[in-house]
Amino acid sequence: MRGARHVFVTERDYRQSGDMLEWVLTGERPDGSTSFLVNYTFDEPSGITDVNPGSVVRTIVEAVAREINFLYEELDQVYNAGFVDTANGKSLEMVVSLLGIERTPPQNATGNVFFGRASQPEEINVDNEVHLFDGNLSYELKTQPVSRLLAVKGTVSAEPNEFKEGSDFSLEENSIRWLPTGKLPDKNSSFTVSYIAHQRILVPSGVTITTSSRDPKRVRGFMTTEDRVLRKQRDGRWEVEVPIRAVHPGRQGNVPAGAIQVMPKPPLGLEYVINNQDISTGTDAETDEQLRARAKKALEAAGKATLVSIESAIRRIEGVKSILIQDRPDNVAGVIRVVVDGGEDKEVQRAIDDTRSAGIFVEFARPKKASIDIKVTGIVPPGTNRASAQAGVEDRIRSYLSKQEIGEDIVYRRLMAKVLEGNEIYDVEELSIIVSREGEPAATVVGENVLMSRDERSQVRNVNVSVKERE
Repeated sequence: MRGARHVFVTERDYRQSGDMLEWVLTGERPDGSTSFLVNYTFDEPSGITDVNPGSVVRTIVEAVAREINFLYEELDQVYNAGFVDTANGKSLEMVVSLLGIERTPPQNATGNVFFGRASQPEEINVDNEVHLFDGNLSYELKTQPVSRLLAVKGTVSAEPNEFKEGSDFSLEENSIRWLPTGKLPDKNSSFTVSYIAHQRILVPSGVTITTSSRDPKRVRGFMTTEDRVLRKQRDGRWEVEVPIRAVHPGRQGNVPAGAIQVMPKPPLGLEYVINNQDISTGTDAETDEQLRARAKKALEAAGKATLVSIESAIRRIEGVKSILIQDRPDNVAGVIRVVVDGGEDKEVQRAIDDTRSAGIFVEFARPKKASIDIKVTGIVPPGTNRASAQAGVEDRIRSYLSKQEIGEDIVYRRLMAKVLEGNEIYDVEELSIIVSREGEPAATVVGENVLMSRDERSQVRNVNVSVKERE
């Protein structure tokens, strides 16, 4: 009013007339063509108008909507958990259990290693060990292993006699064997044996052995599963072959020949350990996709006599990695050829016999092996941990090649992609694939795919990785 802010007085300047504000004729009024503000209350609530982010109403609505959305997602998971195609994890295991199927757990890799020593064990003199001659021709000596005999004495016709090796007796393994053509001790008389034995060196069950690696994370542990005693071999070495089992289950226990060389706590008298062959029997736990596929084929297998039923029966065998089934090979009717990688021969043959129909001949064969050696030279940025980069490349290459099925080609570009998959590799200077097949000279492949025949499977052997710093 008159250019300044002013608070008007009710009943003197204005009054309420129904839902209207009425100015009193005798009271004061705002300047013409100016706005004025009115504060008032009303009896009925208005609608929600403040839905801006951070407002109370919006916060409450968003919280409720989020919980409703979470509830619907849970209900959707519960619904999907009841079907083979959509169930996962424990839910899938419960669904397939209706078919009597269980998820295949991870398997520990098993194999054999050789324990030995470069020099002969300590010699032990055994004098006049007594044995009773009861008519048998073979007598095992008590202290083993036996090196050589010194003297065998007894009585012949009640007279003392020293028997001769070669004409009266011979040493076989750790036993005296009397020759029927030579002199024999009097029956029920005693004879003595003097001989030299070697110290008995035992490889007990539970001995821990490992692979050798500069990266501790890549060390693989194994344990012996049986007691074995060191013996002299025909070539003069003192060795014994001992079965072992990987400490941890899964593919991580698969190692190439020569990888196991370390004895953290070597048993007394042992000097070395080595695996002369690849250890590749370790398998990971069955994935949801594999379990789902096996469950579907189990239903089909109920019909029997089909290619699917035979494949399903063989895949259920422990240790089977891949399988190839050929109907009418060489266009011969009534013949099926089955190529199986892994599993026991007897188990595979039994599954075939139980599943095939009458009049169908099933040829069972093992895949041809193509040994693969990889040579890689990678380029890394300055300051990169070379050992870690080399280990990463080798792991990725072995993982890719170990998943190859029978008849599956090695794609060069895919292999190259695995090498470059890690951030530590900047570029690749060299990537060579050396293929060795039985009866053929080794072939080096660079820049091309390695083609496999239908009944052939690649088997990775050596992966040689070297790295250079980028200039």
